[in-house]
Amino acid sequence: MQLLSSLPISNIEELAAAMPETGQTVTYTPVGGTRIAESDLFTLREEVLSLARAHGMPDSLNNSSEFEGRAARLLRERLNISPNEASHEEVWTYLTCCWLLDIAVWRFGAQADRRRFIGNINRNTFRRLWWRAEVLGPDIDLTQLGEDELVNIMERPTVASDLRLARAVAREFLSRVDRGAADSRMQLMREAMKRLLRLTPMIAFAALNEGELQSIIEEIFNAAAAGLAGHPATVSGRHRAEDQVLHSASSSSVEPSAGVVRIPRITIGDVAFPPRPPADSMRDQDFDGAAATALQIVRTTGRVTNTNLREMVAITSGEAREVLQALVRDGRLARRGIRRGTYYVLAEAAVDDDIAES
Repeated sequence: MQLLSSLPISNIEELAAAMPETGQTVTYTPVGGTRIAESDLFTLREEVLSLARAHGMPDSLNNSSEFEGRAARLLRERLNISPNEASHEEVWTYLTCCWLLDIAVWRFGAQADRRRFIGNINRNTFRRLWWRAEVLGPDIDLTQLGEDELVNIMERPTVASDLRLARAVAREFLSRVDRGAADSRMQLMREAMKRLLRLTPMIAFAALNEGELQSIIEEIFNAAAAGLAGHPATVSGRHRAEDQVLHSASSSSVEPSAGVVRIPRITIGDVAFPPRPPADSMRDQDFDGAAATALQIVRTTGRVTNTNLREMVAITSGEAREVLQALVRDGRLARRGIRRGTYYVLAEAAVDDDIAES
């Protein structure tokens, strides 16, 4: 921040003349790696600067996607650092402020968010480019991806942390763009990513083989394209057959092992949009059923909350509170936590915990 306030960042030519700033104290990681030589940093600066001049520097930037795509490859090739090293903010603050600040200011302007110049994970001018090349690999043409499309992949930690998944998404998207199958490419990517993220709690993408992963990504994009066109999404015959097998298995008459408590099966729709109870107060049988369910949950999972109970029984938040408080008064449950962190445990378990703590 001292450098940013002392260097002439409002004048590109003066700033370029002041680069590089080699008077700063530099430290290195205490374990492993080869220390980068100053001569390598001079070479890196010259190559990035040459690329920037080819795209308009010091005047207006032309073709930002091409510049950033090529710069990403260049940075990744010249900075052959480990992902651990590349995850440190200080690395990118030093490279940006001491070696490439004029290029960063030209790219985003002197009045840009200071996170463009310090090593912020998603905003630093060069850190985000290095990681795009690292995550998407050498086979994806980064110059063909727009900023919004890259952000949809790179700023989703669930996706970007799985290199195979991120690359499969990029390949499928670019394939559709190349063959003209995307009327609105930005909307297609956004819709596909929403559908993909909804699947991540239920599918272990890292456990899929290449064929399975590609098949699911294709179906996600097919559904996204159909939705944007106003058509209902369809499921492939292979997945319909799998669903039938799973349904047959779940509806079999196999009894659970001794000690396993069966709880009613619910769906995401049941949780999100449970049927509402009548407006009048709970009937005695409804109250008893809700109380039994609450005890079943706590015996199964060790605790029960207002939300847990409402997921299993079609009652309101106030009614769930009445049920749980009644069980506390009866000495069957004990309350723990405060406010939104409130939960209930079996009374005998609470007594054991209190004795252990004392």
